[in-house]
Amino acid sequence: MKKLISKALVLSMAAAAFVSTSTTAEAKIYNYDITEESFPAADYAARYADLKAAYGEDKTALYNHYKEFGAEEGRIVLITKDVLNAQNYTDVLPAKVFAIDVLSTIVNDSMTDAQKVKAVEKWMTENITYGVGNNGNACYHINAPMLTLPTVEEGYAETFEFFMDACGVEAITNSDLKTNKVKVDGVWYDVNIPAGVLY
Repeated sequence: MKKLISKALVLSMAAAAFVSTSTTAEAKIYNYDITEESFPAADYAARYADLKAAYGEDKTALYNHYKEFGAEEGRIVLITKDVLNAQNYTDVLPAKVFAIDVLSTIVNDSMTDAQKVKAVEKWMTENITYGVGNNGNACYHINAPMLTLPTVEEGYAETFEFFMDACGVEAITNSDLKTNKVKVDGVWYDVNIPAGVLY
């Protein structure tokens, strides 16, 4: 009986290791051209105790940390419309601004990070159609899903990361540009939305 319990324990631990990873985050692929004026310093300090201890509420010091070290370290900044509207215009900016409104119909502040991740996954699998379509490069970016156009893996990954950034949940897009990792309760999980795989 002890052998059976021991084998079951080993198998369950192996399964848990397969599903999640505890690796350190890589640098984010999709960063934001955040100005000091639009930088959400209070949220950044509240999110990271070491920065709060080092810089307190000093907005300039917190902003400089993010620009010089934070983005490279994989630290996140809550992305809001104010942050987006302060950026230089790009062709994906209107889609990201619209995505903030979409996100408000998917998640709410009372949800845990895990609930937000699952709600975003559910919305994406139910509302985004896989495919290339006739929309040029839009299918590779957040533009296509926000216009209800077919989207490929890169578009899913960029959209997922953006939704997480706007939720304040730590996530990255992997170097393949087709998959993500998301951090929930201190553990990193692999994400592949088109395949319906999360954690």
